[in-house]
Amino acid sequence: MRHLFSKVVRSLRTLTQGPKGGSPLLPFVDPAALHHDSDLLRLGTVYGGWIIPANSGLTEESLCYCAGAGEDISFECALVERFGCYVRIIDPTPRAIQHFQDLEQAVRLGTQFPVNNSRTDYYSVTDTHFERLNFLPVGLADKDIEMKFFLPQNPAHVSCSVVNLQKTEKYFTAPCLRLSSIMDRQGDGSIDLLKIDIEGAEYGVIEDMAASGILPRLLLIEFDEAHTPLDNKANERIGRHIDLLVRSGMRCVAVEGSNATFVKIS
Repeated sequence: MRHLFSKVVRSLRTLTQGPKGGSPLLPFVDPAALHHDSDLLRLGTVYGGWIIPANSGLTEESLCYCAGAGEDISFECALVERFGCYVRIIDPTPRAIQHFQDLEQAVRLGTQFPVNNSRTDYYSVTDTHFERLNFLPVGLADKDIEMKFFLPQNPAHVSCSVVNLQKTEKYFTAPCLRLSSIMDRQGDGSIDLLKIDIEGAEYGVIEDMAASGILPRLLLIEFDEAHTPLDNKANERIGRHIDLLVRSGMRCVAVEGSNATFVKIS
């Protein structure tokens, strides 16, 4: 439980200090571009929640892609419940797939279902809401290919990594697709929001999006090396890819822990 406990502690600390307080991403973003706390909205649980601008402009016509689900899709459900968005959840992890299927069954039966095995947090999503959630059992990557997903050190944890952040040996393989490929297969011409929580594989996806010019209006990214660095070049990689997003027309408006929220300005 150490990785989960550490992430919860980081989230609690940033909630106490405000979205900007204590974030290791602060050295890499323009402080003048960060929104005031009163102009931000946090959706989801302490563990699985994300920050978006309060004036996000999301509506029932908005399409959101959320890569990385695990066993906490409270943010995804909140997008549907609060704004009526259509949400595609992208995750090939067997436990994430099972969690979604179990939630779907609970919703249909009208029974409570816990978020991330919690004893206090339960989903409130209704059957009508659930119709706007779509689960895609693939990975988001910078190429269309079958990839190895390395399991975390602690078997109680869910998140798996194609870059093997935790340097383990056990893995499963799953199909991965570029953002453009997923959009083509789903018949989606554009997306309003993209969440990327893919355990160290975010760099390749950022580069692919910048090269293809496919950038959503709202972009939420966890830079996993901010808390689990592969080597002593982690900060260099984080800074370089945030800079790439800025040069591609994105502005970072909020940071919380290792999570960053960007809005498209051009």
